[in-house]
Amino acid sequence: MHPDRLVFDGRILGASFVSGDRFVAGRWHATPLGPFADVMWRRPDGARILLAPTEAIAGFISRHYAFDEVRLGPVRVERDGGGVTVDAEPIALRLTPRPPGRASHLLRLRPRALRTRPSWIAFEDTVLRPAASSLFGPNASVIRTRGVTRDGSREWYAIHDFLEADAIASVGAEDLGTIAPGPPAGFGFSEFPDGAAIVRVTSIFEQA
Repeated sequence: MHPDRLVFDGRILGASFVSGDRFVAGRWHATPLGPFADVMWRRPDGARILLAPTEAIAGFISRHYAFDEVRLGPVRVERDGGGVTVDAEPIALRLTPRPPGRASHLLRLRPRALRTRPSWIAFEDTVLRPAASSLFGPNASVIRTRGVTRDGSREWYAIHDFLEADAIASVGAEDLGTIAPGPPAGFGFSEFPDGAAIVRVTSIFEQA
């Protein structure tokens, strides 16, 4: 790997609800900052909020993605009884993965050594993305696996697996209702698919 590149390995969980709330949570097992979890939250009024456990982690994430507010506090993303729970005050989110579908099976066909090469990720983003709507849904055109972050760094996403999921969520005492498409979150150069999903991913940064 290029000496100036930072590698984050883990899972991204995303869900959008009829309330207008959209969440993108990360559970990162191996990173230069150590293991951590974070939540990006787009509220119905359009405000983008980052919930992160430490100032160092919040600083790194907000350097690369856009937020209107940053909140520090405990963030837990844990497997629980066949599902995954996200707990970051005031957010409670639970995703239950569905059986692997066509996207999962096709993504696993690529050798890991190939799918984590930035040159291959760029090829997939340029050549294969137009056909991705059959795998990731109707908003696949806004899903990018490479781009430039807020501070000018380059980033690549190596997608290892994609599982559609069922999800429920609440903010405080408010139940957010059913999964539904929503407006773009606007955190960065890529959007998460509408609905709910769990994505196993490696994120590669080349710092500006």
